[in-house]
Amino acid sequence: MIFLIAALAAFAAGPLLGAGTSRRSDLAPVLDGLVMVAIPGLIFLEFVPSAIGEGDWSVLLALAAGFALPIAAERTSRRAGGRTHRWALLAGLAGVALHAALDGAALATLSPAAPVSLPLAAILHRLPVGVAVWWLVTKEENRRAATGALALLMAATAVGYALGGPAALSVAGSGGVTLFQAAVGGSLVHVVMHQREVVGGPPDRRREGWGAVVAVVLLLAVYTVRMGASADGATAFLSRLYVLSAESAPALLVAYLCAGLLSAFLPQRSVRWMERGGAMSQAGRGMLIGLPFPICSCGVVPLYRSLIQRGAPPAAAMAFLVATPELGLDAILLSIPLLGPQVTLLRLGTAALVALLVGWWVGGRLKAPERAPEAAAAPGERPGTSRRIAAAVRTGTGEVVDHTAPWILLGLGVAALVTPFLESGWLGRLPPVADVFLFALLGFPTYVCAASATPLVAAFLATGLSPGAGIAFLITGPATNISTLGLLSSLHGRRAAISFAAVMVTLAVTSGVAVNAAFGALSVPSLAALTEELPSLLQQVSLLLLAGLFLRSVVRRGLRSFVGELREGLGWANQSRN
Repeated sequence: MIFLIAALAAFAAGPLLGAGTSRRSDLAPVLDGLVMVAIPGLIFLEFVPSAIGEGDWSVLLALAAGFALPIAAERTSRRAGGRTHRWALLAGLAGVALHAALDGAALATLSPAAPVSLPLAAILHRLPVGVAVWWLVTKEENRRAATGALALLMAATAVGYALGGPAALSVAGSGGVTLFQAAVGGSLVHVVMHQREVVGGPPDRRREGWGAVVAVVLLLAVYTVRMGASADGATAFLSRLYVLSAESAPALLVAYLCAGLLSAFLPQRSVRWMERGGAMSQAGRGMLIGLPFPICSCGVVPLYRSLIQRGAPPAAAMAFLVATPELGLDAILLSIPLLGPQVTLLRLGTAALVALLVGWWVGGRLKAPERAPEAAAAPGERPGTSRRIAAAVRTGTGEVVDHTAPWILLGLGVAALVTPFLESGWLGRLPPVADVFLFALLGFPTYVCAASATPLVAAFLATGLSPGAGIAFLITGPATNISTLGLLSSLHGRRAAISFAAVMVTLAVTSGVAVNAAFGALSVPSLAALTEELPSLLQQVSLLLLAGLFLRSVVRRGLRSFVGELREGLGWANQSRN
């Protein structure tokens, strides 16, 4: 009974924070960021890891349908937008009410000897739910409706507790109930992601970021407590994510510092240095400059445009365009523990060769642009070494983190998510050449940076994919996407963009087939072994520092800008504004 009262009281967090928001408008962005992370995070962790681990694609389809159907309805008519949001919100509330009733039934069946962590987790996860329901319903309707929605959830919990028993728990585990909850969960995520933006200037963006940080802390608290009670798909996923992140953290910290040093101490007149020699020599110079930088395609596209506008030879600029997202110091240092030294050397060699050949073959046939006038700097304006080092640290831990953190989190998350599904070994049953061609094509539209692709390919290789197919994906994935092709088409014409795409895919397939033919099976670290080992003290400290840098980026930029790196890269920037 005590746990039931606590579970009911947890829903009161929404009105309490709502009352504070009415008195202090600066709390509104905090709640906005909290809701945008808490609800999608809870729904994702509740359904996706277990569904992928068990191969139950019906749950994922139901989740996607619940998210996509309201979007399709809104596009049929502008007038349907408001009604669709209301129906999606009602459907989401129905799913939350069902979940609350099942939680109440679970509380009623607890024995005195049951661990306290299980009901505690059920109570904790109601805190963000109560805040989200109050916030969403108040913004969509009014406070009276929000109060009624929370009263409904409390009543559902009480009814579930009164009727709880083995029969109720069997209903909770049925497939139909799971599919219904997944579908309405997707509709609730749709409502959350399409809420009107309440943040404005930098202070509001920082408050929104702090709300997102609070939501992350709540989610970790919920599932850490749940992990002590029982293991399920969500807790297993978070455990794998933690170990993979800790394994990667030291390399990423070193890479960020090195990237900052490169940006600060790179010669200012590097464009003129690129002009020396013929097309092959120019491509080699552009490749050498671009390889160490851990910058994704979203960051290298404006750099390529700037190089072209400043008069850099197309051969050097295009080699830079390919080499920069293909490989960076972070990717090299990540590859050694995750892919093994042999695959790391092959990756480094093929990335350099592909960048060199694309720059020479495609860029060397393009017309060199006219050089833009460049202002000369006064002799006394050059900063000293200490100031340049300070600027390097700021760049490496600021701008570079901003561009790469979302993609690294995405890559680590996908690797931790798909590992159970890939353990069946079906990748190893693909024909030798077919898998190379398939993964080269899969990498073509996939927008991943070199660092985020590393743990993903490590999962593929550890479960039977040939090294050549992994190399092919690592070539096309980071360097080919719609944004890059659109830039090339606007600067050099459609023929140049088509030539770039064709040469990239051809070289990726050729490199993959050559690697398989020359080396065959290569030893790669076991991803399962990596996720079973406990992180060392160095890795744990590095992970804390890395998490601090990532959270600092979220707070400084705001959640929407942080996630915007992914939206822009995937081509969703315009859609997200509709």
